Amino acid sequence: MSDTAPRKRSTAGLTRLALSRVRKGVAYDDIAQTVYDNGGLDSRYITMTVMSAAIAVLGLMLNSPAVVIGAMLVSPMMGPIVALGFSIALLDLDEMQRAVKAIAVGVGVALLVAIILTAVSPLKEPTSEILARTRPNFFDLLIAVFSGLAGAYGVIRQRGDTVIGVAIATALMPPIATVGFGLGTGDLHIAGGAFYLFLTNLVAIALAATLTAGLFGFRPKLATAGGRWRGIAVVAVLLVMSAPLALSLRAIAQESRVSAETRLAVGEIFKGADSRITQLETRSDGEEVTVSVLVSTREIVPTAQSQLTNWLEAALHLPVQVTLDQIAVADPEASARALQANQATPDPATQMRNRLIEAVPFETEAVLYDGAQRVAVIQPRRNSGLDLRGTVALERGLSARFPDVAIRVIPPLQRLEPVDLGDPASRGLAVWALARWRAEPLISICSHEPAPDPAEGEERGPDAGESFLAELTAAGVTAESSSGLCQRGDSNRARIALAE
Repeated sequence: MSDTAPRKRSTAGLTRLALSRVRKGVAYDDIAQTVYDNGGLDSRYITMTVMSAAIAVLGLMLNSPAVVIGAMLVSPMMGPIVALGFSIALLDLDEMQRAVKAIAVGVGVALLVAIILTAVSPLKEPTSEILARTRPNFFDLLIAVFSGLAGAYGVIRQRGDTVIGVAIATALMPPIATVGFGLGTGDLHIAGGAFYLFLTNLVAIALAATLTAGLFGFRPKLATAGGRWRGIAVVAVLLVMSAPLALSLRAIAQESRVSAETRLAVGEIFKGADSRITQLETRSDGEEVTVSVLVSTREIVPTAQSQLTNWLEAALHLPVQVTLDQIAVADPEASARALQANQATPDPATQMRNRLIEAVPFETEAVLYDGAQRVAVIQPRRNSGLDLRGTVALERGLSARFPDVAIRVIPPLQRLEPVDLGDPASRGLAVWALARWRAEPLISICSHEPAPDPAEGEERGPDAGESFLAELTAAGVTAESSSGLCQRGDSNRARIALAE
């Protein structure tokens, strides 16, 4: 007990010594005045906001990171946000109102510019640069916090160049431009997600600036008239500002847990199947969780989706909507290595093609996209490890991901197994493959079962062989009948040979 008090005094003394050295030479009044001067609303601020918003939305539509960085460089919004942080630290309600007004006007002007440019532009397809700014994540939050710390430090230490670097890192203007793009194209999902990202960045930067100002000794002056009421008002504003940050942290934490549980569950469900998660997307709205997984595996597990749903609902105690697609491949690792990088281009059709390339987790011979007809043709390589059923699963998954595009996946040309005429799935797979190949095959119907006897007064329907041929015709496949393909033991089967 006797040693505890001196140790506490020693720690407190060291802390005071460190803070005194940190705060040495800080001109509080001059710095506060500089911050407030840079955070006000004037013609320069409006002009730079218009230019920054125009550059940002054009860079986003062109999918050009270099142009987007240019918008960050000229964005003036960092000034009012740092001023907001200092006004909170100083409990200066007048300057807080002034900073909030500048931020609100800047956001409104930027949105108006972005919406107008989006409306008159022929580029309406969301690019990867736009989609990257539709959801805040933990790393976005960390970038915003450290940007706020660095921005406030740069102002206090009279190093203004730091603010430019902070503007680059924080990327305040591109999220606002993304909101304008979403509103201009009528996509409220993009607009809402981007605005949430901007709001999270704004709050994190302002609070980080507040903490930095407090560390350097900026203190409120409550002795003035009405000072304490001002303090209460500012604290209330601080609490309101913290709400979106708390919600964002909660959503980020929950999605991180969902991803971890999903990876753990998939590892157990496909244990021994040499599987790999090729794609994983999670989304949480607080009351329901949505999970989409694409698994490359050597062995298909028919009950995998239901098992994953039960696992996640038991672990999270929330309703979970799971979509799990499986693709049987010879080498699951190869499918993950074959994810191809997107390339920036101003052509909307090429942008969609690049998105398709990025979404296909296998090496391809060709990926073609017709922007006028909105039709995509994808041809995997022969050594991709995909069989016909895997190719169908790939086409189904891509069609769900790109519902506005007619997806056609062309499997490598190969010999077809005999078709079980009594199995709709076997017939459907053969029809699908022949239609994709645009083949004109030779077909032998071997010992097919006759159609069941009709009810009284009804005509006899087609038998299994006739039904299969009708399905081929409906799919646009022209087939030629042949009697020489059947083999001993064939019963209710169709054998198919592709014409040379």
